[in-house]
Amino acid sequence: MANRLQTEQIQRWMAQGKSPEQVFGLLKLNKLLPISWMSSDLFTKPGLTTWIKYLDDFNEANPDKKTTLISILSSRYSDKALANMLIEANKIQSTSSIAKRIQAEQTQLWLKIGKEPEDIFTLLQLEKAGDTLFENPLFSAWIKYADDFRLLHNTDLATMPTLTNHYSDEVVAKMIMKAYENPNTKNIAKRLESELQRDWLFAKQSPYDAFIIMNLDKTLDNVFEKTLFHIWYNYGLYVNKMNLGQNWNPAAALTYIYGGDGKLADVLMAAEKVPSTKAMATEMQNWQVTLWLHRMMKPERVYSLLRVEGAAADDARRYLYREYVGAYEEVKRIRSRNAS
Repeated sequence: MANRLQTEQIQRWMAQGKSPEQVFGLLKLNKLLPISWMSSDLFTKPGLTTWIKYLDDFNEANPDKKTTLISILSSRYSDKALANMLIEANKIQSTSSIAKRIQAEQTQLWLKIGKEPEDIFTLLQLEKAGDTLFENPLFSAWIKYADDFRLLHNTDLATMPTLTNHYSDEVVAKMIMKAYENPNTKNIAKRLESELQRDWLFAKQSPYDAFIIMNLDKTLDNVFEKTLFHIWYNYGLYVNKMNLGQNWNPAAALTYIYGGDGKLADVLMAAEKVPSTKAMATEMQNWQVTLWLHRMMKPERVYSLLRVEGAAADDARRYLYREYVGAYEEVKRIRSRNAS
């Protein structure tokens, strides 16, 4: 009965040519001022869905007088108040669809007036999200906004500069590695790692600089257990790819950081015995052997550095040493042939 009466009332308002702004007031929705700057009960009122239906019908019947939800709501609420109302409404299943529609309109309005992605990031309180930032649906929406803003206004990409304005590079890197663990945020992690690499390169940060920025130098005893080590290693490979003519070798960097070939070799041998670090340690050992081969280090010295003496027949150190000797002799033959 109530629904039928409401439908009849809506039809009368339409016949009378009432504007959506007027109907907003007639439904007493304009009486719902924010309870605080954080929230309002607007989205819990049944009159809201009635008003939205009226606005859609009005726009269809009056294409020359079309209006939007956001234009009416933004005349009654500040950007901050409305954004917070939408954040809360997004958390509730019964109001999330309405919130998403209004949010989409709000985004288009912000793009039109040129609201900076940095301002929107703060407005949506994304700087308070912490470790769960990349899982926040509003973050995905913000990334799309930043992309659209860049295309529309021909500006530099604002994603990473905004993140590093609110979080340290180390924290951003940790967020990226955590996001890799979740299938729902893996693509975001991949994109943002790429952007972080690019920003470091543009800022002329060397892989060594990145190592220090992420405080990896303070965890040398167990650095291979740190997820940030992967960020550092990937950045070094990226530098190799982008800087033609330069060959970055992580073993050379780590040799400097650890203070010598022997110390690094010992650390790698220890890490190779731990299941969680075995793969990375083995990869670093291969880099170290490549470095030694580049220097044409004598096999006797490598034998000593790898502590092969006394090792079991099936020990990885013996295998690594045999590989080195084979490669060393091959390089010697090639050089001898080229010299003659």
